[in-house]
Amino acid sequence: MCRHRKRYSIVSVPGLLVLVLIFFISLADGAEYPAKTIQIINPFPPGAITDISARIVSEKLSSLLGQAVVVINKTGGGGAVGIKAVKDAPADGYTILIAPPPIALIPLARKGIGFALSDFTPINFIGSNPSIMVVKADAPWRSLEQLIADAKKNPGKFTFGSPGTGTSGHFGMELIKMVTGADFIHVPLGGEAPVATAILGGNIHTSVVTLGTVRTHLEAGSLRALAVTAQKRAKEFPDVPATAEKGYPSINVSPWFIFFVRANTEPAIVDKLAKAFKEALQDKEIAGRIEKAGLAVENRGPEETAKFLAQEHKKWSEVARVAKIGQ
Repeated sequence: MCRHRKRYSIVSVPGLLVLVLIFFISLADGAEYPAKTIQIINPFPPGAITDISARIVSEKLSSLLGQAVVVINKTGGGGAVGIKAVKDAPADGYTILIAPPPIALIPLARKGIGFALSDFTPINFIGSNPSIMVVKADAPWRSLEQLIADAKKNPGKFTFGSPGTGTSGHFGMELIKMVTGADFIHVPLGGEAPVATAILGGNIHTSVVTLGTVRTHLEAGSLRALAVTAQKRAKEFPDVPATAEKGYPSINVSPWFIFFVRANTEPAIVDKLAKAFKEALQDKEIAGRIEKAGLAVENRGPEETAKFLAQEHKKWSEVARVAKIGQ
């Protein structure tokens, strides 16, 4: 009798192992996901386009996924604090990051920051926001060509402002310098609003800033737009040429906004989230609200977004090398 019980327990162990294996496979394939609240980490302050778009999408995601989706602001370090918080979180799909270009630019500018673009897997390319190269309205340059020509003839005499070292504005102007051969001295100013103020005050000559930051100044006629730094014109200012039209197709400085999870998140979870984001952004009411906030919705999936990010990383790595950023 004792021998029979002993044999029964030995035989049942493989059966238990099979059941345990099936259970974990079930979890791994994302069937049980999500089972709790999902956080979207915004590494920038409330009120910016990252925050607004994340909160609009989160409402729809909550109904699609059957769990609460909340937006948490973790600011600091030009976005580095919130980005690193997601990098250090479990790769389980419950911590999502919304990030603009600093996720790719900060590691190039600040060695040892603690994260790299490769630490994340893209879920959805929500959209982009046009940037524009501006000067003071009474400045002598009425075209991009005129400013570039003067900056090439007078090295060391022209300045550009940016929100800070390693920001989109900094890298964008360094790209313009690299492509055109023009010479501009970098003046970091801590934010786009101070950049606009410095141009208006005649303290710096130019900058590449997001359209939303300078729109009211352009409409009021206190700033002049020389070019939209993109492949095509901005619908808000159809008379302003794009850099691609001016013979500079590689000058594309349109800040993008992408949702990420940690690298090594289960493919089934990534797929489930990608489908939910895609459906959410296909909702005309959701997309309309985001576009009203100033972001052109593109709604690209993980594969297309990954290819785009590979191109971005290559482009900005070269800019960092030539401009000696982070060296």
